[in-house]
Amino acid sequence: MKLSYKSKFLFFHFLSVFILTSTIYIYDSISNKSNINNISYNNFKTVFNQKEQYILNLLNSYKNALNVLSKSEPFKNYINNSEDVKNSNHIFLSLIDTLPAVFQIRYIDLEGNEKIKIDKNLFSKDIPSIITPKNQLENKSNRNYFKTFIALEKGVFGISDIDLNSNNGKISEPKMATTRIAKTIFDKDNNKKGFIVLNVLLDELFKYLSNDELFKIYLVNNKGNIIFPNNEKMGIYSKNFDTYLLDSHFKKLDIKSILSNDEFMSEKYYSKKIKNFNSGEDITLFFESKYNFLEKDLISQKTQLIFALIIISILALPLVLYFAGTPERLEEKIIKQFITDDLTKLPNLEHLLNDLKEKEFKNSLIILLNITNDKNIQNIYGFNVSKELLKECAKFFTEYKKIDPRFLKVYKIKHNVFAFKYLYKDRPTLNKSLNKLQNLLENKEFIILDKYEITIDTAIGVSGIDTLNNDINELKEAEIALDDAIESNHDISIYNNSHIENIEKYKANIDKIKVIKDAILNNNVLIAFQPIYNNFQGKVEKYEVLVRLKYKDKIFYPDEFLQISKRIKKYKALTKIIIQKTFEYFADKDFEFSINLSMEDIIDEEIRQYLYEEIVNNNVQNKLVIELVETEAINNYEAFTNFIKQIKKLNCKIAIDDFGSGYSNYDYIIKLSDYIDYLKIDGTLITDIDTNKKTQLLVGTLKFLCDSLKIRTIAEYVENKEIFEFIKAMNISYSQGYYIGKPEFELTVNENIEEGKKNLNYF
Repeated sequence: MKLSYKSKFLFFHFLSVFILTSTIYIYDSISNKSNINNISYNNFKTVFNQKEQYILNLLNSYKNALNVLSKSEPFKNYINNSEDVKNSNHIFLSLIDTLPAVFQIRYIDLEGNEKIKIDKNLFSKDIPSIITPKNQLENKSNRNYFKTFIALEKGVFGISDIDLNSNNGKISEPKMATTRIAKTIFDKDNNKKGFIVLNVLLDELFKYLSNDELFKIYLVNNKGNIIFPNNEKMGIYSKNFDTYLLDSHFKKLDIKSILSNDEFMSEKYYSKKIKNFNSGEDITLFFESKYNFLEKDLISQKTQLIFALIIISILALPLVLYFAGTPERLEEKIIKQFITDDLTKLPNLEHLLNDLKEKEFKNSLIILLNITNDKNIQNIYGFNVSKELLKECAKFFTEYKKIDPRFLKVYKIKHNVFAFKYLYKDRPTLNKSLNKLQNLLENKEFIILDKYEITIDTAIGVSGIDTLNNDINELKEAEIALDDAIESNHDISIYNNSHIENIEKYKANIDKIKVIKDAILNNNVLIAFQPIYNNFQGKVEKYEVLVRLKYKDKIFYPDEFLQISKRIKKYKALTKIIIQKTFEYFADKDFEFSINLSMEDIIDEEIRQYLYEEIVNNNVQNKLVIELVETEAINNYEAFTNFIKQIKKLNCKIAIDDFGSGYSNYDYIIKLSDYIDYLKIDGTLITDIDTNKKTQLLVGTLKFLCDSLKIRTIAEYVENKEIFEFIKAMNISYSQGYYIGKPEFELTVNENIEEGKKNLNYF
């Protein structure tokens, strides 16, 4: 039977008390007199064992913490390159808050590079522990402790010298007496990857050592420096630490014997090396008696000493229990956080994966249940209502296990997906269980926050019933079946061989098609606005409207969906939505705005008529600018000419977009100059204009032509201050680009561009 940490600690605690008590009793029983030598010897040994045991318990608690941390699943995944560092950072962060004297935890690789670093401020409870950003991590290969720890074998812990904590060669303030405890880390192939190291503040140890009535206690390193106690002359916190040696204070003592022997004793002094520090520097625990003579009755001495020892053991019991339980509490807390869903307190995906790994619940299936209308509920009622609904569903499933005991365990593995381990008997029984669960759930009205009556829709996916895997493949099968149920709009789908064929056939385009259809159906076609800055007026004067699609909290850009929308005949619907949303948005605003139309839009009679009607209906005639790509317009000269003439009759403006990206037909611009209001200079001519002489000449020539034809110019891709200043110097009318402002879903006006005080919130 495996003993717990607490049992082991208590056993050794009481064993040490028993041994010490028995030793004192026997020794005193055979002694005929009480003298300083006998009393000093017994007390020296007793106090030393107590102090050493405290130190060993303290060190072991940190070793146990390192063991727990090194065995955590996120950290092992990170070491084995199967997971990024994010989850490991949070595990380290959770650990450091449970260790009172630890102010830093790091993972350092074989080259001395810090890969993970968590810092805690021990002097202010109001300052939270922080994860050090990647760009602030350092290399520690030149530190002595690195050279010691990197040579450690597997399973061996390292303990460094006791020194003052420093950062970049500078001792930190306030001063912190520090030792470092480390454990080497190996990957799944048993390759050494580096080590985890705890930086431990020793002030609590110093405080403990200072509380002794009979002895003045010293900690000394192998050079003879006095680490503790600390005052103006000596100790690690004093200015004289490196020069004030043991023989400076004890002139008549055989210092060589103390430093060279594992144990040394005289009438007044006792010293012994602490074995656990020998992997760093030899640390000696050194006692000086506060009394030269001690005269007490033998029986009284024996009785009092034994009684005191019993009292000390009882008083020390809470401390022993606390430190004994620390590893188990820490392990329990980390495991609970790691395998429990924060919202519902149900077992999470990691818990399910662990159950599958351990092959829990033989002859069982995995059932996945997706609340398919969760997003709509969240959009209508808000995120808090959605969260409370999920909590209520979790309660429902927990109670439902009592109704149908074949539902062995319930998990919450994603935001709106619950999982069940189900004891399989046969297909009819399974169908009955699934139909009953789904009917009860979908016909139930959940009362949320005492005022919202909400019903839910669900889809269910079940792992294959032909072969009961009882492993990770069950989860994969259930996920495939659930996706099929959602995509096929079925209530329930049970995994079979046809799922594999369908997945390979449709996985290339189905996701993007779903995005487009969802955007059109659920009003997820979004318009973003990029500001255009008037270089002469010094302000944002107009905006270009750009289209985005939103799907499951992800934003999609035109190059991801436009071509697919044409193939599935949804392009025209998207164009109409963009026109409608844009015109309605700017109908009551004083800003000029532009939309992009392709030649495909221009030659489509339905789109043209819709455009003309919406211009009039929303009264945007004097605000609208139609942007057309130069190369497309040249290839369809007649259609383009007829279109812009009609647009000009409606008092709208025309801009030629991306001029310079094609062959830039200047003759074409000259012929149509009476209809063209703006010419947008392509970004390929702007991105290096402040350094490229040829580009400067070309843009200058184009600017001269536009000025002569009374066409205003707009420079695209103005990405930095240097380009912006150069564009202004060339007297180009407008600037557009990330330096002016990125596309956003709300209008932003930046009036501080000239002073370089931009403060834009980009999406």
